[in-house]
Amino acid sequence: MKTHEISKESDQTARIASIVQSALDEGRSTLLEHEGYSVLRAAGIDAPRHVFLPVGNSELDLSSLEECESCVVKVVSPDILHKSDIGGLRFCTGDAEELRRSVDATHEAVRQALPDAKIVGALIVERIDIAANVPGAEILLSVRRDPAFGPVLMIGPGGLLTEWYGEATDGKAHSLFSAREWDPQTSVPRIADSPFGRLLLQPSRLHRQPPADAQSLGQALEGLAWLADLEDASGQPLFDEIEVNPVVLTGGRLLALDAVIRLASPRADRRPPRPISKIGPLLHPRSAAVYGVSTSSQNAGRIILSNLKRSEGLDYGRLYVVHPTAERIEGVRCVARSADLPEKVDLAILAIPAAAALDTIRDLLAADRATSMILIPGGFAESGQQDRAEAIHRALDDSRSREDQGPVLVGGNCLGIVSKGEYNTFFLPQYKLPFHRAPGDDLVVISQSGAYLVTFTSNLDGIVFPRASISYGNEMDLTASDFFEYYLEHEPDVHGFAFYIEGFQPGEGERFLDLVRRATSDGKSVCVYKAGQTATGAKAAASHTASIAGDYEVVRSLLSDAGATVCQTLNMFEDVTKIQTMLRTKVQTGRRVGVITNAGFEAGAISDHLYSLELAEFSATTLSDLESILPEIAHCPNPIDCTPMTRTDAFIRSVEIMVAAPEVDALVVSAVPVTPALNVLTPDLSGEHRENAFAMKSLPTELIRVFRNCPKPLVVAIDSGRLYDPAVLVLEKAGVPVYRKIDRASRALSMLLRER
Repeated sequence: MKTHEISKESDQTARIASIVQSALDEGRSTLLEHEGYSVLRAAGIDAPRHVFLPVGNSELDLSSLEECESCVVKVVSPDILHKSDIGGLRFCTGDAEELRRSVDATHEAVRQALPDAKIVGALIVERIDIAANVPGAEILLSVRRDPAFGPVLMIGPGGLLTEWYGEATDGKAHSLFSAREWDPQTSVPRIADSPFGRLLLQPSRLHRQPPADAQSLGQALEGLAWLADLEDASGQPLFDEIEVNPVVLTGGRLLALDAVIRLASPRADRRPPRPISKIGPLLHPRSAAVYGVSTSSQNAGRIILSNLKRSEGLDYGRLYVVHPTAERIEGVRCVARSADLPEKVDLAILAIPAAAALDTIRDLLAADRATSMILIPGGFAESGQQDRAEAIHRALDDSRSREDQGPVLVGGNCLGIVSKGEYNTFFLPQYKLPFHRAPGDDLVVISQSGAYLVTFTSNLDGIVFPRASISYGNEMDLTASDFFEYYLEHEPDVHGFAFYIEGFQPGEGERFLDLVRRATSDGKSVCVYKAGQTATGAKAAASHTASIAGDYEVVRSLLSDAGATVCQTLNMFEDVTKIQTMLRTKVQTGRRVGVITNAGFEAGAISDHLYSLELAEFSATTLSDLESILPEIAHCPNPIDCTPMTRTDAFIRSVEIMVAAPEVDALVVSAVPVTPALNVLTPDLSGEHRENAFAMKSLPTELIRVFRNCPKPLVVAIDSGRLYDPAVLVLEKAGVPVYRKIDRASRALSMLLRER
């Protein structure tokens, strides 16, 4: 039995130490309710007056409940969390005889409902009159330890309808915070801005006086954060979960009517930290060796070798193949074993079967012939082969004790890395996945999924070309946070990060949050798509907290608080990455947007989908200038509907007027291009029309001119079919972000400007 040894630096911690130790001595993983009351009081959270009556003890000392007109009798059992569902809760007067009868009746009801439950006694609690099941009258406060992100605070509607509120609002009635980052000065105002917070802290038609006050609420959550941070002498936390439901306000104080407190289970040992500096040679290698190259077919290793031969970053003559029999493959020198490599290479790429990976990695470690490795194949933990993965973990972890801390490894189950202008380990021929020059030298894309990274690359080819595109797979060694930390420490000129993440290892989420805060405080952008947005197993969760705040909601809330842009769809992820990259040099001063379109439906659509943008109110000068050049039937107030009659020159002049208007912070320029008034098509050799999208004074070339001279963020929408793809390509090749729907353009722009 594990024994907690708490440093007794105060009466409160000493009291908690005694309670926790008693529970552990009895083999319990949860505290009994009266023990929970004592823990909460030590943290400054008040509880009702109560008396615990152990089973077999007939002596009732009710002195602490004097003047209580009525009481609540609750069964006390380590096996029962929710008492009302099984008859484990009864109301009665404070009369001693009636209380004894109620205790007996409660125990009998529980024995019939749950014959195997261990009943240790009854808790007699003063009855607090509340407006049960009235929104805002009952509060849920909790802190739950997330394996990746550490202790997470939650506040939301409490009582019997807690889960109903969570389901009905998709979790939006509840607010989540990192307990370690809890700050009443910033966090309580965020609660007050939430729908539930407004009901709780402001007068309303339902509550003429606010049910709670901000100071008491902040202090209660601060107490929970303090409890979550308590550790034993070995550094293990004391509590996995503390759920207080309901908390009510009575007599000017917050009162905890019920509490479920789970003791912490031992945390998994975290793996040794990786040598972050070795990510440099991994991203910028001068020498490399490839394993798994076929002499006769275009397998993954052969394709990787072909791609590496085209690399600009590798020094001539420092590319090798490790092959048991061949002397040269595609003109590249081969050696039979790792130990035969003529030098310690910066990078070893292992495109070999998973079954052979462990022996190959051990050989590389023994020969000390690689600073970094990329393990391409799958077939490890993701396919049930946990033993293979753990053996590689052990080998790498053992190497950390060496003076040089051993090599770093990316993968397995990954495509590896494309380092712009340096090398490409994707096992895809370049005719299938080309890389064309485009903006993105200050952007890094880091994806757990190699397949998604391929689609991202293909979708944005010629539009965004990141400095590095990293597929990191199973995180058998290097994690997303390792790459993040490397760039912040060693390549500070990277200003944009885009992460596709499937999950976080224990402790890595908390570390990732710290890096997000660090990056965003330096003015860098962090965009995240977190896969796995449906909460699995929520219905089987024993606590209200776990069923309401699933894994994704925790990740979304904490990342957003830290400053990241969290995208709920892949389209949004690519849209935001594109706009943050292409508009990074534009001056962001506010969210007042000027809009021009030649279609009335688009004016209505963007008015309905402003997201966090605000329509700029045009000054009299701006309106006068617009009216002087647009058709008489045009609608010149913002959003401008210039109608399909507006020709290219007047359309462009209207954009220039908005660029010059001081009341406009950013622009959405949308053209439905099917009108003959706009010069937007490619030349027609048959002579049917005289448009030329590539010529001077065409709509695309004029928009490019305005964009390049415009200091403000400007996005373009072209809402029509494939006939207009060349015009879109012209714009995007010139660095102008283009979207095919106006509401998609406004959403992307709002994500860029959301902090303004």
